[in-house]
Amino acid sequence: MEIIPRPRQLELQAGESFIRSLLTFAGPSPAEGAISLLVAWATKRDGLDVARQEGGGADVVLVEQSSALGGDESYDLIVSPSGIRIHATTAVGFQYAVQTLIVLAVGDAGASWPAVTIKDSPHFEWRGLLLDCCRSFISKQGILRLLDQMAACKLNRLHWHLTDDQGWRLEVERYPKLTEEGAWRDRESVREGGYYSKTDVREIVAYAATRGIEIMPEIELPGHATAAIAAYPELGCGDVPVKVGTEWGIYPHNYNAGSEQVFEFLETVLSEVCELFPFRYIHLGADECMKDEWKKNPDCQRRITEEGLGDEYGLQTYFVNRVAAMLRKQGRVAVGWDEILEGEVSADMVVQCWRDESVIAPALARGHRVIATPRKYCYFDLAVSQVDLADVYAFDPTCGLPEVHGGASVIGGEATLWTEYISEEEMDHMLFPRLLAMAEALWLGPAAKDSFSLFEQRARSVTARMQAAGVTAGPALRTDQPAATMKGRTDLDTQPEGLDKLGLG
Repeated sequence: MEIIPRPRQLELQAGESFIRSLLTFAGPSPAEGAISLLVAWATKRDGLDVARQEGGGADVVLVEQSSALGGDESYDLIVSPSGIRIHATTAVGFQYAVQTLIVLAVGDAGASWPAVTIKDSPHFEWRGLLLDCCRSFISKQGILRLLDQMAACKLNRLHWHLTDDQGWRLEVERYPKLTEEGAWRDRESVREGGYYSKTDVREIVAYAATRGIEIMPEIELPGHATAAIAAYPELGCGDVPVKVGTEWGIYPHNYNAGSEQVFEFLETVLSEVCELFPFRYIHLGADECMKDEWKKNPDCQRRITEEGLGDEYGLQTYFVNRVAAMLRKQGRVAVGWDEILEGEVSADMVVQCWRDESVIAPALARGHRVIATPRKYCYFDLAVSQVDLADVYAFDPTCGLPEVHGGASVIGGEATLWTEYISEEEMDHMLFPRLLAMAEALWLGPAAKDSFSLFEQRARSVTARMQAAGVTAGPALRTDQPAATMKGRTDLDTQPEGLDKLGLG
């Protein structure tokens, strides 16, 4: 059966369950989100009506109880000629079962399912996708569509990159100029930009929740702050006003780490962020922070001296720890890119390792939980000539290390879609079929994966099904196209800076 990710246990039985015109269902309160998904799917099928039926005799019965495999995201799905039963312990488990049920459906009129017993659960807790909306603004409808695609792949984390040098995308009531000015840029004589209102965010967060997806916002600091400083120059270090970034790359403009006004600003912003996003994890970025402005700024140099920080790297660690403490007071956990390992940040911070898989072991050794995102497997803004389907399917977030190191662990991985060179219209091309490989690698884990050839057979069939439904998939494997004609970047061999600070350069 062409299901991605492949269920952990699947046994075909004799017979089928066939429903010609009416689909009835019954289930407990945790199943309401799954039932909504089932209704939305069923109402689009010719000749199939739906109805809620309390008590016995329903076609689909959702039962709240422990799955044989255990775990919050586990489910059992039993399809037989007498009907369909789903067993799960949480809303997410029910949602995954219904997603599998939808994939298994055959026929154009009514609905038919092969008799099958499935017992399923994911290997990794964190199965994510990063979407950068700062370089290319992605519409609300584009994000909702992406959430549907993620749910079909049983991915459960959207890492939403909302602020950067090239745009601030999140409405903050206390600081309206962040979106009035920081959300827009004039690039090549074209006005570009956009932002998400609080109403937009609440709708997106709620929509994701009904699909078993939690959203982690990323509010970049102390670098990648040009858009915020363009809106509020008093937050920066320089005497000359700056504009929202119009070119790609790293800008030198950081928040003034010696100014108390900056920390008051960030505390207010993050309070509003926490109100909008119920997920306990908030990403602080903390990557690619250039130090030249800090070296020249008297406030920053005074802070280094008064706090005994040693140098600008110590100042960066001070900044990150102080903001992480703000989140801790609100019951949240801070996440940062692996540059936070250049100093002694709090051990409760989660490290997202992106520059190289060799960074994972040092992060675990220092007691951090890890989200693995090494570029050569996970960066989907890279052209398929750099990272193809086979590369992604080979991804093991643990990189062969034990998954648990004392209190530290590799909690999973993420695909990342940066959008410097990718428009909303090109997202499908860059994501698929590679996101299918990422979804299965994270769902099954390294020991349970198929051979790549078996996965590739299923991926072809699933991709064809997705294309028939309107997804514009890209090539699966490396091609002979010249690099200049490939969508996405082709600079994988460029070594990221700063690994020498960890003794890895």
